Amino acid sequence: MSAQDSSPGGSKELEATTSQAPSKITPSSPPHSPRSPLGNPPRSATASPTVEAAVAPQASSNSAIEVGDGLEPTEEDFEVESDADTGYGDDGSSFDASLSSSVRAGVIENGLRYHGFRKDRTYYPFPNDENEQNRDDMKHAMTGMMMGGKLHFAPIGDNPQSILDLGTGSGIWAIEMGDKYPSAAVQGVDLSPIQPPFVPPNVKFVIDDIEDDWLYPADQFDYIHCRHVTQTIKNRPRLMEQAFRHTKPGGYLEFQEIVFYTFCDDGSMTDPYPMRDFMDNLNVGIAKLGGDNLNALKLADEMRAAGFVDVQDVALKLPLGVWPKSKEYKLAGLYWRENISEGIRNIASRAFVSGLGWSVEALEIFLVDVRKSLYDSSKHVYFPLRIITGRKPLASE
Repeated sequence: MSAQDSSPGGSKELEATTSQAPSKITPSSPPHSPRSPLGNPPRSATASPTVEAAVAPQASSNSAIEVGDGLEPTEEDFEVESDADTGYGDDGSSFDASLSSSVRAGVIENGLRYHGFRKDRTYYPFPNDENEQNRDDMKHAMTGMMMGGKLHFAPIGDNPQSILDLGTGSGIWAIEMGDKYPSAAVQGVDLSPIQPPFVPPNVKFVIDDIEDDWLYPADQFDYIHCRHVTQTIKNRPRLMEQAFRHTKPGGYLEFQEIVFYTFCDDGSMTDPYPMRDFMDNLNVGIAKLGGDNLNALKLADEMRAAGFVDVQDVALKLPLGVWPKSKEYKLAGLYWRENISEGIRNIASRAFVSGLGWSVEALEIFLVDVRKSLYDSSKHVYFPLRIITGRKPLASE
C-alpha cells in the first residue's frame, strides 16, 4: 500500500514548492502555553517524546503538500450530493433495544448535550448534539478525501460477511459500508443513540460501551473498524485484546486516527499562533480526563502486542485550512478547519473546564484568538492522519 494509492489527487506525487520535506516530521518549535484570560493559570503542555516520530511511518505517506494561493474554494469545487430517496426502511429495527428517555435526552453540561448512557461510569469528553453530529459527518467526508475516496485500507475482499464499527457516531461510515457490501451484516456501536432511522437493511446500531466486555462470539468479524475514537479509550490494550478475540482468523482491524498536534514543514508556523497553544493545552486536559490525544502514535505497537500481524501504518498529512494548491487538499483542509471552528467549544469544554480547571468565561475569551488563527493561511500547518491496519493470523500460521 502506498501514498500514491491513498492520498488525495490519485497517483500524482505531490512536491512542496517552498521547501524540501524532511524525512522525519518534527514540530517546528516547542509547544507553547497560552496566557490565560481572566487570570486562570493554564497548565503547561508537555510534548511527548514520541511526538517527534509522529509521521515516521512504516508505510509511504503523502510526503509534501504544494502551497497554493490560500483562496477559499468556489462552489464549483464541491460535488453536489443527491437528495433522492434512499429507499431505506424505518421499521425501528436498526436499534438493538428500546432506549429509556434519559438515555435519549442525554446530560446537559455548560450548555452542551452529552451522552446519557451509563453517564455515571463512562466519561466521554465530547458532546453528541446536532452540531457534533454535523462535525462527525464533515470528518467523514474529510477522511474520505484524504484516503482517496476509500472507506478503508484493509484488504477485506469483495464479500465480507460481518463488520463491526466501534464508536460509530452518526453512523455514516457504517451506512456507506452497508451499501458497499450488501453481503455483510454491519453493526455500529456507540454510547449515543444519534444514528438515523433510515438505514440499509443489513445495518444495525447498538448503544453500548466498547470498553465493556464484548458479548459477541469469538472469531465473529471479518473486519473491525474504529475511527476518531481511540483518544478517549482509557484501556487500549484491553480494547486490542477484545478486537483480536472477536476477529476471524484472516480478518482485519483498522484504525483511522488523527494525531492532535500541529506540524509545519516550511517554518511558516511562527509565533504567536493560538491554535498551537490550544492544541497543546487540549492534549493536557484530555489526558487529565483519562484520554490520550497522541494515542495514534502507539496503535501499531499495541496491535502487534495483541497478536495482529502484517501491521501497516500509513501517515498522511491533513492540512489545516485552504493553503494547499491542489483542490483535493484544499477541500480537505477546509473541512478540517471548519470542523474545528464550528465545534471548538464542543471540543474544548470538558477538557479545559473539567480537566484543566478553567472557568467557562476564560475559555470563551481564549477561543476568540484561536478561532481567528484558524483562518491564517500564511501558516502552512497540518495534522498527521494515521491509517493503521493489522490482520489476525490463521491457525496454520
